[in-house]
Amino acid sequence: MEKIFAVALGGAIGSVARYLITLATGGYHTRSFPAGTFTANLVGCLAIGILWSLFDRIHISNELRLFLFTGFLGGFTTFSTFARETVQLFKTGEYLQAFTYLALSNFFALGMVAIGFLLAHRFIRW
Repeated sequence: MEKIFAVALGGAIGSVARYLITLATGGYHTRSFPAGTFTANLVGCLAIGILWSLFDRIHISNELRLFLFTGFLGGFTTFSTFARETVQLFKTGEYLQAFTYLALSNFFALGMVAIGFLLAHRFIRW
């Protein structure tokens, strides 16, 4: 139960932080460039890189790791996790898997967003 609470609390805080960044960058958001999301993704990637490096050298509890990585950064941006996993594959010399993961994740994620949008647009009427 402690692990679930750690993820839930971190996720709530991360989601609020993402919303605050979106508000802070609202003047830079246009129809063609979502500055809030872009900023959150970059900040989240920077944060996960810093924390990953730091926690490779010092031990933290599993609950704190879940709070920070799965909860906070998961609520803030899942893009940071994707980026860390890709870098991990490169770091371990798994170049083919890294490029495959990178290409497939981007291709299918964009495709799923498009499919979801089209399905909702066609079948859900407000």
